[in-house]
Amino acid sequence: MSTKENCDRKPVGCDASGVDARFSTHLDAHNPALGRIAIVDTTCRDGEQMPGISFTMEEKLEIAEKLELMGVEQLETFATYNESDKRCALKLKEVTSKMSIMGWNRMVKADIVDSISHGVDAVSVSTETSDMALLHKFKISRREQLEKLADCVSFSKGKGVYVCFNAGDATRTSIEYLIEFASAGKEAGADRFRICDTIGVLTPATSKKLITEVMSAVDIDVEFHAHNDFGLAVANALAAAEAAAPFGRRKFWVSTTVNGLGERAGNVSLEVFVMNLHSHYGMDHYRTEHILPLCKHVEKASGLMIPLNHPIVGENMFTHKSGIHVDGILKNPSLYEAFDPSKLGMSRKIALGKHSGKSSIKHKLNQLGLSASPDAVEAIRHEVGRAGESKKRDISDDEFLAIYNTIMSARVSSGKGLSQNVGGG
Repeated sequence: MSTKENCDRKPVGCDASGVDARFSTHLDAHNPALGRIAIVDTTCRDGEQMPGISFTMEEKLEIAEKLELMGVEQLETFATYNESDKRCALKLKEVTSKMSIMGWNRMVKADIVDSISHGVDAVSVSTETSDMALLHKFKISRREQLEKLADCVSFSKGKGVYVCFNAGDATRTSIEYLIEFASAGKEAGADRFRICDTIGVLTPATSKKLITEVMSAVDIDVEFHAHNDFGLAVANALAAAEAAAPFGRRKFWVSTTVNGLGERAGNVSLEVFVMNLHSHYGMDHYRTEHILPLCKHVEKASGLMIPLNHPIVGENMFTHKSGIHVDGILKNPSLYEAFDPSKLGMSRKIALGKHSGKSSIKHKLNQLGLSASPDAVEAIRHEVGRAGESKKRDISDDEFLAIYNTIMSARVSSGKGLSQNVGGG
């Protein structure tokens, strides 16, 4: 299923009276329909091209297994260029049963042959189509590029594999030539056309326009490969998917990476894109309970820690400190959470530090089985705030206990005792 009209959604975040329980907010009902979404995850290709990132074969195999558990349709990897990638490509089909394995290649027949010999069932044939690339990188004419494209695509199809052909730097290519390029690939027998926003310069509006123009002109499945240089990769992918809706009999592929890995600022974050599909468009095809284990595995394998404030899987998504927010969270979590953390296998946490309120202090006392009078709670709150500011971080349980013991000992010494206790105990 690909659009909210044909999805049977369970409630997500907002349960206020009058809100359609399929969505996070009543406004989601006004989101446009999406095209026939499919995902090709390129963590094992574009993700590994990120400076400082290198996966072992075992790590890639586990990524593949976890992607398949999520329901991702295709994994892109290198299947040529070095011995480790070649061995890994052969193994990928052994650990997956339904997910397609695509090998990335330059527009070079020898590369394509090598990839196919290492077990992939699909190939992507890549070049760059902007005048800048033709002039300065390839030093060939448009005609020469189109002839080479047709030759490589027809050659690949002759090998019996699924073929995607890629227009790198498509977003700095004239629309007329991009359509001519797409038409040439289709006529040569390709299955899919990949549009690459190589340096991440699109906006949601221009993403929609580009997809509409290409899909209106050429009858072929399209893939959108976005980069995040301006922080718009996921938004652009969603806008592009909306633009694909009128062409619903064709598949619209979105290229993703786990944790948003990739060149420079990365690619479309798989976990963020999938949760947007789930929460805002009513698409429940992908199994969200497998997101966190996948993200944590890639975090460990890449050595790149997930930022605390990373959307969807960052630790701060369900960690609350502000007194106003904590008071609301303890009464109704939907007040300050877009969706239930259990949907991802995560849990809610209350942090203590500067700006913590009395509700936070009482909650921590209950957790630790401690008691304090209302004025003692206020004294503890004051000290917790002071400690949080001086330490410039949250307060640990041990530090909280030290503050509690100091204040309660002082109160016993002064004769105030533990009257009118609140909290546990």
